Amino acid sequence: MVHTGDRVGVGCYVDPITPLWSLRANIRLAKLLGAEDIWFGDHAKSMFPSSAWGPHLSPFARWIPSLDAFLDPTVAIAKYAGRRGPRMGTSVTDAVRRTPADLARVWMSLHHLTGGRAVLGIGAGEAENTEPYGLDLQRSVSRLEDVVAAVRAAWESSAPLTHEGQFHEWHDATFALPQWRRSSPDVWVAGQGPRTCRLAGREGDGWIFILNLGIDGWHAGAKQMAEGARAAGKDPESVTRSAYFAPLLCRGEAAAVELSRQPMVQALLLTLPASAWAAVGVDHPLGADYKGFPDLDPAVLEADNLAHHGRVVTPELLRSLIPCGRAEDVLGYLQPLIDEGLNHVIIYSAAAALKPRLAASHLYEQRRLIRMLKNSTPGRFNP
Repeated sequence: MVHTGDRVGVGCYVDPITPLWSLRANIRLAKLLGAEDIWFGDHAKSMFPSSAWGPHLSPFARWIPSLDAFLDPTVAIAKYAGRRGPRMGTSVTDAVRRTPADLARVWMSLHHLTGGRAVLGIGAGEAENTEPYGLDLQRSVSRLEDVVAAVRAAWESSAPLTHEGQFHEWHDATFALPQWRRSSPDVWVAGQGPRTCRLAGREGDGWIFILNLGIDGWHAGAKQMAEGARAAGKDPESVTRSAYFAPLLCRGEAAAVELSRQPMVQALLLTLPASAWAAVGVDHPLGADYKGFPDLDPAVLEADNLAHHGRVVTPELLRSLIPCGRAEDVLGYLQPLIDEGLNHVIIYSAAAALKPRLAASHLYEQRRLIRMLKNSTPGRFNP
């Protein structure tokens, strides 16, 4: 497991984007901030439209010419995950682009190369990574169930394997790569809906929940994850409960006002589902049925459209939708979840989207937050 014990584990999310110095710098920064594990995204393209990217949105656009130039995260893990230091994983790859035969071979290879320090984080997939490339996202949860079951079977058997799934069939397939020290890679399943949360409990060593539906959403997902674990004869406590979130750390009201006017911050809020906006009494400008990332039309984030839709973003809305403020404020947001058994977080740092002065303040508070989280004790998980 990436995290066990009586305190909250903390990881940092890193986009494996070129130029290469940017990736190296972000890995070093995550270590300096105190991250115990580092999680790479697995994207074919950015959700942010390339035509909208430029210095007027972020000062880092001067050195990072494209948000679509992603390195393969498994190659990054093979390069940078040593046998000491932070563990590394994906947050997350998907079961649409990656076949189970490929996943089984690649991740067992990484398990050997890193001395058991690579974690397969996997989910059902997102539209921007699949549909432009002719891949079908229909029945994606069923496909995820099939793929995870097949990968587990490949790791657990050295004999010729037959797998008869809805999407993948193997007949006398051979997976001769042995386990490393009689162990297989950890699998963390990203789950928001009932089926994926139950799958995480049933098949996962960890469960990743994106905190874009508020605390109530986590409670519902935790209950479903625990149901899946119990149905498989597992103790739900044995599954690491991780929350992925992107706090906006700042000092004081003036900084919060300035944050709410940052174009990339406005874009971040627009990617949240309409249900999250409705929960705080605000209509989402993209409609009541908008589901967030899976439904996002990148054209919404083009400069003119973003300026139009972003006008509704206020400091009050920002604080209502995203953990915002000093490290103490963000810890207070997470504390009810920690008290109920949340024992791991993955932090996406928004510093690169901000002006240098705001970015420096954000990173200072992020380091403080990581220290506070690592000193926090999760409550008993019994949903």
